[in-house]
Amino acid sequence: MSLNQPKKILFLFRELAGYFVASLEKYTAEKNVEVKVIYWPVNAEAPFQWGDSHPKIQWVDRTTWNPEETIKKNQSGEYDLIVVSGWSDVSYNKVIQSRGKAKKVVTFDTQWDGSWRMKLGRWWLWWRVLRHIDTAWVPGDRQRLFAEKLFFNPLQIVTGFYVADTTGIDVTQEHRDEAVFRIGIVARLVESKGFPEVVHALIPSLNQNNKWQLHIWGTGPLQKQLPQHPQIFYHGFAQPETLKKVWREWNVFLLPSKYEPWGVVVHEAASAGLPLVLTSAVGAGDQFVQSPDNGFIFPVGDYAAMAVQLNTIYNWSKEERENCKNISLEQSRSISHFQWVENLEKLSKR
Repeated sequence: MSLNQPKKILFLFRELAGYFVASLEKYTAEKNVEVKVIYWPVNAEAPFQWGDSHPKIQWVDRTTWNPEETIKKNQSGEYDLIVVSGWSDVSYNKVIQSRGKAKKVVTFDTQWDGSWRMKLGRWWLWWRVLRHIDTAWVPGDRQRLFAEKLFFNPLQIVTGFYVADTTGIDVTQEHRDEAVFRIGIVARLVESKGFPEVVHALIPSLNQNNKWQLHIWGTGPLQKQLPQHPQIFYHGFAQPETLKKVWREWNVFLLPSKYEPWGVVVHEAASAGLPLVLTSAVGAGDQFVQSPDNGFIFPVGDYAAMAVQLNTIYNWSKEERENCKNISLEQSRSISHFQWVENLEKLSKR
């Protein structure tokens, strides 16, 4: 490839999210590349919308995509790098299995759980897909462990794939009404996110203190099963730009998930300087929480512990809140778009 010829990168992706689009736009704005993204249709429960993108990115809906054409282009040397999201899409796997000059990278956020299903399934994954892969690009340490179990050696593993789009998030404190303690949740209203149990568990605390409020942003099949209460506010789904204006109004971020491989929303909350209260299932807690200085981790389903932790934060002094803000902001900078761009640039070199 000549120095002036752009590198060609193919992403075989699943559902699009704002943070991924932002990362890719920053990369294409800085580098001499042409990028094509095949993506799954938008999830009705999280109808992310994005506007005009960088002209060097071509977006292709999975439903209109021709896998055979992509395989032929790969075999003819069309692409320098192919990045595939997971291994559940059979057509994506066929592209990965095809031979060409492209270096191949897999991304995933699954955590290793030590189950027999995973222990046995990893051999099948290796034979069917992963033996064709050069590198695993994953969010954090829990996924790094899984990548090692999938027979990637440490030099074949890169972390920091999920990066929140923190541009424009307001970290000033004057928008937060100190007379009200606003607990914020951003999550789909499904069982794996802790609904409806977490809402019922918080009602006693709301009843004991009329200064407490619970604000929930998200939609899902359990919406009609969630209890009504004068101190609980359901806002529905919000586009990323809307949420950037909401973080500044909260006093603490809560993520009560039973299953949460990573949780980019935790990065967003940290970048707003918020205290973080998360379950032990949330992978991003390893990266962004320094308990007890900027938040707490509680066992999945232990809502009594959650209530104690929230009450502790409610009673923090001004100095403790300021210290929390500084730590959350510092932790939020531990993963950045700069690192993402540099990682992708290194991966695309042969």
